[in-house]
Amino acid sequence: MKKTIGYRAKRRKIRSKSFLGRSFLISLIINILFIFAFSNLTSFDLLNIPEEDEIIMVTMVELPTTKNPVTARPEIETEEPVAELSTMPRVEPELPEPARIQETETQATLENEDELAEIASRPKAEVKIPEIEIPASEEMSAVQEEAPVRQDVQVAARSLAPSITSRRDIEGEVLEPGQFEIQASLGQEGRERIESTYGNTVTPGQISDLPRNIEKESPFGDRPLAVTIDNANDSRPQSGLNKANIVYEVLAEGGITRFLAIYAAEESDKLGPVRSARPYFITKALEHNAIYVHAGESPDAAIFIKEEKVDDINELIHYQPFWRSQDRRPPHNLYTSTEQLREEAKNIGYIEMINKESFQFEVDADQILTGRDIARIDIRYNVNYSVSYQYNPEIQRYIRFINGEPHIDAETGVQLQAKNIIIQRSERKVLDSEGRLAIDLIGSGDGLIIFNGKSEEITWEKEGLASKTYFYNKNGDRLAIQPGNVWIQITHPDTEISY
Repeated sequence: MKKTIGYRAKRRKIRSKSFLGRSFLISLIINILFIFAFSNLTSFDLLNIPEEDEIIMVTMVELPTTKNPVTARPEIETEEPVAELSTMPRVEPELPEPARIQETETQATLENEDELAEIASRPKAEVKIPEIEIPASEEMSAVQEEAPVRQDVQVAARSLAPSITSRRDIEGEVLEPGQFEIQASLGQEGRERIESTYGNTVTPGQISDLPRNIEKESPFGDRPLAVTIDNANDSRPQSGLNKANIVYEVLAEGGITRFLAIYAAEESDKLGPVRSARPYFITKALEHNAIYVHAGESPDAAIFIKEEKVDDINELIHYQPFWRSQDRRPPHNLYTSTEQLREEAKNIGYIEMINKESFQFEVDADQILTGRDIARIDIRYNVNYSVSYQYNPEIQRYIRFINGEPHIDAETGVQLQAKNIIIQRSERKVLDSEGRLAIDLIGSGDGLIIFNGKSEEITWEKEGLASKTYFYNKNGDRLAIQPGNVWIQITHPDTEISY
């Protein structure tokens, strides 16, 4: 029996045959594509597998460019000059022509023998050689020019002729020869002053290589400080009185005394106790052109300071340079120092340097007093204020006592000393119910000066507020003090003084 194959079976059979053909073709195409892709991967190194000694190949490709590049240039419509610079034509300097030397050939010619004979017959000039004669002593040449200045002063110019000697002696001085000299007659007969306008002047018999420099002390110094210092019982012993150049002791209200200490040549790290101002203290401060230091003032002193425009340092206003100690009760515990006072004066703007002569007394180490010897002097202001000085010839100083006790310095413990003592008597009067005093320190009066164990009666004069006080002896001659400090005891007609 013949088996019948259906349509679908035939179709599947045909498809299976054609599928094998197509599969072979597809695999061939895939292999070709795989080979092509694998070759591309190895050429472009897409796998990027690094190796230790890998060599990287770089291929440079030149891009095409235009043959003639053209750069756009901005167009300028109008051209205007920004600035015009005019220059002058350069002028070459005209140099003077060098001097020309004209060469002329000269030739002596003789026209005839008669001319030659005439020349030979002319008289010949006789030349004499001067003989040099060395004189034994030189004389100054005559005055060439003399111009009178006035009748008693004449100036003459002279020239010294050089000679074989190297130097000349003129009135004890040696001048080099050939120097120009000025001779000035100063109205004194028989005396002349000869000065060389240049060159070295030396003393005969000495050899001087360099001029000697003489050091001179400056006439200027620090401006003095005048400080009001307490002398109440609770204020003793005081500090800094031993450093003062001048100390005034003056009676104040209530029967007490106070000091005005002038500091010029020495400094004090601590001085005080500082107290209030009085007009007579200001008068003495102005006499020495000093900066006045105080703590408050009386009503009259306040007016005085304002009207006279006194350079002052007031603790109530300028408190910086002051301090209070803890070992004493106010008001006897206020202190300051010269360094801090000078710093404050500088900050305020006061003058710092002055001429020393404006505050110093006249000083003469050779001054000798002709009065009686004084080994001890007692000044009794009242029962509570009795001052004594005892002379110590070994140190040539007077040792100070207060109420019979040694008056010592609180900082050093050393008894206060005075080289000079002056008793200045003056009038006084009471101003108010508080007992404040007015003491007349301008005018004249009498007193006593003491130093080196001797004394002399004096008179004193002070013309004005800022004038210096001068002391005179009985003959009217001014007296000077000894180098060293000075204590001035201002007393009154009723003050008991014994010596």
